[in-house]
Order: sequence, then C-alpha cells, then structure tokens
Amino acid sequence: PADADVHAVLGVLAHLSRDYDEAISAFNRALELRPQDYSLWNKLGATQANSARSADAMGAYQRALDLKPNYVRAWCNMGIGYANQGRYEESVAYYVQALSLNPRAESAWGYLRISLGCCGRVDLMEAVDRKDLDLLQKEFPL
Repeated sequence: PADADVHAVLGVLAHLSRDYDEAISAFNRALELRPQDYSLWNKLGATQANSARSADAMGAYQRALDLKPNYVRAWCNMGIGYANQGRYEESVAYYVQALSLNPRAESAWGYLRISLGCCGRVDLMEAVDRKDLDLLQKEFPL
C-alpha cells in the first residue's frame, strides 16, 4: 500500500514480534513515503539497535535529530547507542542534551549515572543528584 501509516504499524508489529528484518523493511517503506517523519527515523533506529546494527541505528537517530532538533527521545537513544558501543563519554553528552530539553526525564538521569560511572566520572555523581545541568553541560558540551 501507498500509506506510510500502514507500513509504520506493520513495522511496529514486526518489531514487537522480534522480526527485525521485516520491521526494518516496513519502516524503510514508510520512510520512502514520508522521508521527513522524524518519529519514523527514530523507530527505524530503535529497530536497528535491537537487531545489533548500532552504526545504522546511529545514522537513523541522527536523521531524526536533523529533522527535529528538540526530540528528546532521539537524543536519549543516541546516548544509549554510544553507551552500547562502550563510548560512555560521548553517551553522557547526549543524555545531558536530552535532559536540558526535558529535566524530568528520569530514565535519562539513570542512564547518565550509569555512563558517568562507566567512564570513571564518579566526581560528577553529586551534580547528577542535584540535577545540576549547568555543570554537566560545561563538562560535556555537544
């Protein structure tokens, strides 16, 4: 069908069934019809990440951010992607950016704590406890 919504729903259903190849195909078909849809790019990235295609996922997340720079979910997903590659300092910068857009994103604070611990920056845990985004942004600018 020539309806991006149909392909997006098929992609979500395939993803939930862990048929990642089918989900990726469905999201790609949806994106052919609606290439400017930031949420479709994010869904594609999440599916690629779950199918161990981290590099592809990072490209899809970046495309989502190019289309909608204040998309907190994509900033957080970029952080998760970097953390999954062991690139913790880079992940921290993305979590901090997500939190600067939505300081109430509790899951991002948790991911931030984990990545700070993994890159040896336990000196900043108090800043996380205080939710001191100014200090964290100075330490990890994007």
